[in-house]
Amino acid sequence: MSDNTETEYEKNQRFNALVSWLHSRRYRTVFTLLEKISRANGDRPITVIDIGCAHAKLFAVLNGRFRIDYTGIEVNESFVAAARSRYGQHPNFSIVHDSATRALPALGRADVVVALETLEHIPEHDVVRIVEAVAAARPGCFVASVPVEIGPAVWLKNVGSLLSGYMRHNEYRWPETFWAGLYQLDRLPPHGTGHKGFDWRWLAQTIRHNMKIVQLRKLPFGWLPAPLAFSVYFVAEPRDA
Repeated sequence: MSDNTETEYEKNQRFNALVSWLHSRRYRTVFTLLEKISRANGDRPITVIDIGCAHAKLFAVLNGRFRIDYTGIEVNESFVAAARSRYGQHPNFSIVHDSATRALPALGRADVVVALETLEHIPEHDVVRIVEAVAAARPGCFVASVPVEIGPAVWLKNVGSLLSGYMRHNEYRWPETFWAGLYQLDRLPPHGTGHKGFDWRWLAQTIRHNMKIVQLRKLPFGWLPAPLAFSVYFVAEPRDA
């Protein structure tokens, strides 16, 4: 019997209509890519590997739209248990309780590897190894989204969080919000596994060093300049051998 009990993590993602809408935007580019892959695959299922899948919501939103063969990777034991309880009865669902650096080499080639709002929560030296492992696996494409935590966007997000009663600004002290908005990350503690101190431009260079970035989108709207975007979205492909 599946467990649909909502966790605190999930409640935070739908704190209000705006927060829920912003979180939902991350799936749109995945839909567009899978529509293209589905046409190319014909009758063959689309193989999807989801790094940092949490409760495997991506499986839930894709499974009704596409013919997929989904594997999630998650290190949090309670998230793994919740995902297995909800979706373990589906023959096209599996989840690996391990780190991506260890799990990816054993999973084989996928049509798409996804990491949505995940890599900012992993120590940066491990992110480098994950990106290298993705590149070595040579998937059809790699999709990653991360929050913008530098430039004026941080002011917009943290002030908006305070005014709405949301919790994201609590990670920062207000002087840290100020300096992050001016790109002065040396005035903040080194980035760990949260949002504070994360620099998406570093991730862009790491991905670019290992793969070819074919799209760099901004969320919630593609026309936003990066300093005002809430998240950035990478689509990368393997470089020619």
